[in-house]
Amino acid sequence: MGEKRSPLTDRWFIEQITSVAQQFLRSQPDPRVPDTSPAPQRPEPEDLTARAARLSAQRARLEQEEAALQTDVERLNHAARRAPGAVPRPARTTAVPELDISAEDLTLTEAGRIRRAYKITEAALPRLVLEAAADGLDAPAIARDLAVTPSYVYRILRERVRYTWRADVRDGGAWTVRGSGQDVVERALGSEPRLAERLLTETGADRVLLWEGARTTDDRAVIEMIGPGAA
Repeated sequence: MGEKRSPLTDRWFIEQITSVAQQFLRSQPDPRVPDTSPAPQRPEPEDLTARAARLSAQRARLEQEEAALQTDVERLNHAARRAPGAVPRPARTTAVPELDISAEDLTLTEAGRIRRAYKITEAALPRLVLEAAADGLDAPAIARDLAVTPSYVYRILRERVRYTWRADVRDGGAWTVRGSGQDVVERALGSEPRLAERLLTETGADRVLLWEGARTTDDRAVIEMIGPGAA
């Protein structure tokens, strides 16, 4: 019998293994050749000078807008027309004094009273801002008195409007006043008729008249809404 051969003693098999190994080695990068692939790009740091200039320009623009709003307070608030010779209320020259109370000395009862007063004050702030502006106070003075920022005051003047209203009932051929008051609502399209409709329902009146700002005898109502039963 001939000599028994194994694959490891077969020359052809060894050559195949050698060929595959060489192909594998050729497919690997040569550690002696430097890597020339481009490095990942990193964002360049922002120019701080340019950023400061941009922020300064934005601040200047905001200050100009606030100054324009301040000079236009009368129009935005639709303030009352003053009679000839009327003297406007002067702006305050001193700040409202702070409360003489500390957190350490606050009692439960006092804290509850202050919290309830705070909620009432927050609800009244828009009306107070509009009334003070109509009386001639500028935004910084109003902000100081109410302990808010001037930006808050400008926002109220820009987004809210105050209406004086009167509710009448028909008495034969004449109108009789049933009630009157003021409301502050969002400055938006359709705010006047919505307010008039609500007042007709709440007061049970036959007619509601609205004036922007504080009404005087010379002002013409901006809207007159008559209920269906009185038309």
